[in-house]
Amino acid sequence: MLNTKAVKLLALFLAVFLIVISGCGKKDEGPVNGDKTVPVVVQEAKKEDISARTVITGKVAPLSEVIIVPKIPGKVAQVPVDVGSRVKKGDLLVKLDTTDLEISLSAAVNGLENAKLTHNQAVLNYNNAKANYERMRSLYDEGAVSKQQLEQAELAYNLARDAMNAPVVATAQNQIDNIRNQIANATITSPINGEVAARNIDPGEMASPSSPQPIMTVVNIDKVYIEATVAESDIALIKAGQEVSVKVDAAGGSFQGVVKILSPVANPQTKGYSIKIEMENPERKLKPGMFAEIQLVTKNREDTVVIPKEALVNRGSDKIIYVVRDNVAEERTVATGIETDDKVEIVQGLSAGEKYVVEGQHSLFDKARVTMRSAK
Repeated sequence: MLNTKAVKLLALFLAVFLIVISGCGKKDEGPVNGDKTVPVVVQEAKKEDISARTVITGKVAPLSEVIIVPKIPGKVAQVPVDVGSRVKKGDLLVKLDTTDLEISLSAAVNGLENAKLTHNQAVLNYNNAKANYERMRSLYDEGAVSKQQLEQAELAYNLARDAMNAPVVATAQNQIDNIRNQIANATITSPINGEVAARNIDPGEMASPSSPQPIMTVVNIDKVYIEATVAESDIALIKAGQEVSVKVDAAGGSFQGVVKILSPVANPQTKGYSIKIEMENPERKLKPGMFAEIQLVTKNREDTVVIPKEALVNRGSDKIIYVVRDNVAEERTVATGIETDDKVEIVQGLSAGEKYVVEGQHSLFDKARVTMRSAK
């Protein structure tokens, strides 16, 4: 009979044997890469036009801007407009007090009447002095009066003539015209159609031509300019009359404009060429001072395969794309051409009509099996 120790050893051996046999009999339930499917989103390659662009920064400027400065000093009586007010050419902006000027005008009108009376008297005096001088000259020729008497008559004649020719009436009239002109200048109107961009005066304040800041600014933004400086390397891309795309984020997107002004000479300080792009602004979204980006086309390709940049997988210097056929992903190295912010031209490696992966590509490898759905 077996001893107890031998029985224990035999039992242990049988247990180990059964465990080994059981393990060898089971299948591997873990995942196998070759049998896994990767979920991906695909879309069909299509041909379209694509352009490469360079961006030039600029700022929005009004079509016209007028600084309002009074021609005469005076106390402000009225300011019927405020910042943002729409005005037409000839609308009242500021009215200065003209009380003192009206008083001066009344006095000047009276002065004119007095001047006319003075002139009429001077004409009468002249006629009398002339007649006396002619009479004395005849008497002198006859020897009836002395030379001294003739000279006295001549002096009186000359003085009367000068008095008659004195511009007393014209001077008085000029004074009236000057006062009336000042009264007219006290009414300050808008020289253009537009809107008030700044107001620096209130009723009761003193306005003066020598003030450090204008009393008001009026701008016309029915149209605007984009003012920018173009580098020498890009100047060949622009010509007068050219239509360009301008992006103004603050105004909500892209707009079309036309190159109106293009300097033929580079600025000696900036070494660049000044340009102005005119843009219609019917909704007045574009405001002076806004930052703008002028987009100039440097290259253009028509009817070529274009895909989203995000579909590419970069591996060193290679650019990879996954093309799906029969639920199998094929890894391809592609050659690219023109690139934009979000798209890229495929010059070689992908044909129109083929399906390629746009989501899930970073989990793929060549010949991987996939489950796919189409991009929305």
